Amino acid sequence: MEALKGFDIDAPHWDQSTFMGRLKHFFNITDCRTVLLPDSRLDEAKALKITFLHGPLQVMMVGVFLIFMVPAACSLFPQSCSMAVSKLEPELRESIISQYGDRVSYVYFNKGL
Repeated sequence: MEALKGFDIDAPHWDQSTFMGRLKHFFNITDCRTVLLPDSRLDEAKALKITFLHGPLQVMMVGVFLIFMVPAACSLFPQSCSMAVSKLEPELRESIISQYGDRVSYVYFNKGL
């Protein structure tokens, strides 16, 4: 806590008597992307400052993402995979070779979803 006693949040971090110090200070406190946004978008961002809705809104959004995106990801990406028998662990490789011989060159498995 003693390190924070000399810290002033309102004081600029860079020397304001030089151009580079003022430029660094400007880019530190300004988000230049807001120039490209319409006023309606900025007003929507101001409306997000309603703090009592943050928790329920975030929980609802995460729930919606999980409900829709997990099945979508499972359907888009293949869930089965193959591996050569020669790349398996020695015990498993010997078990497969003793049971099936050289007829099996690849094993197929589910990725676990």
